[in-house]
Amino acid sequence: MKRDDAEFMERISRDLEARRMACKILDVDEMADKKQIKESYRRVAMKFHPDKNLNNPDAAKKFTLVKCAYELLAEDKPCPELLKEINSWPGVPENDKYRLDNRWGHFLWWREKFFDSEKEKKPNGKRSSCI
Repeated sequence: MKRDDAEFMERISRDLEARRMACKILDVDEMADKKQIKESYRRVAMKFHPDKNLNNPDAAKKFTLVKCAYELLAEDKPCPELLKEINSWPGVPENDKYRLDNRWGHFLWWREKFFDSEKEKKPNGKRSSCI
């Protein structure tokens, strides 16, 4: 695959992941129309508005993500905050060893996290088989 093709596929993958996250944030189906998106945005925005959550220090961040999700789904404006949020979730490797913007990278990260531990090595230093 050419480098340009790989970059194009990577951009598409990032966009799809951001849209999935936006749907989860607004609690709408991926096939929701603009009216459903707007209604859900209003409901969720009121829930996380900083003025209504004075005791919650994360309210402003959540409200920003809600606004960002709405702009992406309703107005088709890209929002880098969504990808930043995805990468900040617990369990995402900080060292950028794997590229989590594609399925293969997710698989390799998952495989190492759950199956490649030191305790699973045989006494001779070789890894045990998964089968």
